[in-house]
Amino acid sequence: MFLLSCSPSEEDVRRLVREEMGRAMQRTIAAPVDVIGPYSAAVQIGGFLFVSGQIGIDQETGMLVNGNIEQETRQVLDNLRRILQSKQYDSSHVASTTVYLRDMDDYQRMNLIYGGYFEEGNYPARATVEVSNLPRGANLEISIIAYKSYRE
Repeated sequence: MFLLSCSPSEEDVRRLVREEMGRAMQRTIAAPVDVIGPYSAAVQIGGFLFVSGQIGIDQETGMLVNGNIEQETRQVLDNLRRILQSKQYDSSHVASTTVYLRDMDDYQRMNLIYGGYFEEGNYPARATVEVSNLPRGANLEISIIAYKSYRE
């Protein structure tokens, strides 16, 4: 038997839908790292966090860490982690990444460091692309898309 007094009213349902849609359409900016151009480090829309490509800039010195691909990869991932944490996300929320490499010969060494950033078996989708050049002469740039439901 269906009890009318226990079900939400049509107005309650409309209000809940408006609130949810409002949350989904809110756009906020994350800026815990310095950027080198006219763009945001990250933009959150609803449960999605779109993180701009990060290169290995040390946030304390403002200098590119480019001793080797492993060090540069660690710095890029540290920058990404800082951005994720600023919005209460972590690497388990990352759904997709794009890795830009200046030299595909660095793929295996980059991959060893990259793989350690994520929980084994819970890796995001990924594309890796070789490019001719990156800002500040970086050897690597990574962008990510993360998602977290409102219930987390």
